[in-house]
Amino acid sequence: MIVLSLVPVMAATLLAQDSPFTRDAQVTRDGASWKRVYPGSFSGPIMRVVKVTTRGHVVIRPSTDDQISYTLTQRVRAKSEEEAHRLFGGVVSSMVPQRAGMTVITLLPMAKENVEAQWEIRVPRRVAGVILDTQVGDVEAYDLDSSLHVDTQAGQIRCDRIRGSIEAKTGGGEIRLGKIGGAVQCTSAAGSIFVESTGGEANCQTVGGEIQIHEANGGVTLSTEGGNIQVDRSGGSVQAHTGAGIIQVAQAGGMVFADTRGGSIEVGSARGIQCQSAAGTIRVKTSTGPLRVQTALGSILAELLSGARLEDSSLVAGSGDITVLIPSNLALSVLARNESGANPRIVSDFSEVRSKSIGFSRPPVVFEGAINGGGPLLSINTAGGIIYVRKLK
Repeated sequence: MIVLSLVPVMAATLLAQDSPFTRDAQVTRDGASWKRVYPGSFSGPIMRVVKVTTRGHVVIRPSTDDQISYTLTQRVRAKSEEEAHRLFGGVVSSMVPQRAGMTVITLLPMAKENVEAQWEIRVPRRVAGVILDTQVGDVEAYDLDSSLHVDTQAGQIRCDRIRGSIEAKTGGGEIRLGKIGGAVQCTSAAGSIFVESTGGEANCQTVGGEIQIHEANGGVTLSTEGGNIQVDRSGGSVQAHTGAGIIQVAQAGGMVFADTRGGSIEVGSARGIQCQSAAGTIRVKTSTGPLRVQTALGSILAELLSGARLEDSSLVAGSGDITVLIPSNLALSVLARNESGANPRIVSDFSEVRSKSIGFSRPPVVFEGAINGGGPLLSINTAGGIIYVRKLK
């Protein structure tokens, strides 16, 4: 069954200038512009998934009944009401139920390019999924019980209070998500990504912009080629890559894998860490798992938390100091190597970790020892700085 709505009645073609719709539609002054507002709705069976194809700014909300309805608001600057009518044009509106369990809605304004258009579309709460494809324009979605897929060629995306998962893609614009019940997947060709909370995993990629995740119940995978990355809390692992920016992970329930070509890395708490920076300071804390940290230009500060169950680990700095803080009761084997120039130095608070060098202090200087009888091996190496092995009381 195919339902064509012509707002109120039109063929699926551009309205003629003197059509009844054009003459009867209400057009009012709105400051320096003319405004036209009209509603519409579809009757007929609604499938489990609703797909909407349109153009313009779109706001999606749940309906109070079992119908799909919409309101189109258009604005344009024109010299007269008659000219505004011509610029507004008509609207192609259709609904096509398909056998695959999807209802396809088409809402296309046939207006001139200088006409602003905003759709408010309402869908039944019972639908399992909403797919929105808009050619150009911002997208907003609120209070949906379903999953949501959004694709806009150019525009911002705003969503909040979505019970299902979200897949959001924009060719150029910011993505900002509030409370999302399921997993999140975001892609922006040029814009920042902000996520308040997600009930599942978060996978976010942007070519140019920052990424911020406040809380994710699952693991997160984040990538940007030109911005900072911030994760306040992740229930699982964190994978973060930035071409030129800072990476900050406050708390992770799993491993943290982080790399940046031009910035610092900071990890507040994780169950294992693997970090690499081409030019920046790295500060990390871990309670379990392996600790592998490397920076070509910058210092390293690593703290092993009390009761840590460490695996074999390494801290490597091409040019920079390395400081490691070790609980006094932790069983650990340490091998520290300083290959700096004329006066390489290693400072140890543990009597068990002492110099193995012979003769004068010429590179390399090596300290080695077993703390509390020894345990997993922590290898420390710098080619241009001082190594500090500090004791935590």
